[in-house]
Amino acid sequence: MVLIDANAIIRIIINDNKEMAKKATEFIDENQVLARNEVLVEVVYVLQKVYKIDKNKICNFLTDLVENDVIKTENEDITKFALDVFSSRSLDFVDCLLYAYHSVNGNEVFTFDKALKKLVST
Repeated sequence: MVLIDANAIIRIIINDNKEMAKKATEFIDENQVLARNEVLVEVVYVLQKVYKIDKNKICNFLTDLVENDVIKTENEDITKFALDVFSSRSLDFVDCLLYAYHSVNGNEVFTFDKALKKLVST
């Protein structure tokens, strides 16, 4: 299993550098790759803040990559849950991951964030 970084995933999504996008796609096709959660956080942040991509489009693309086993994640249930919450709520992706850990694994979450606190309290 090879760890993939945010830049490779972003190149595939944005396709702004055809050569890099092609190399990243070929590498993923030929190898099992793992996208750690911190990498997914960076991907979401860059796509939203730098490229101004709608979060629903980001969620659709990342969900497709995970569900079709293009990339592996540390815990597919956590990732998919967090993406689903992210697409439907006004939380940043890190908070959605924390809520997913709470909901799926039963982890307690300590936060001062009012929106996240409300979610984990229900």
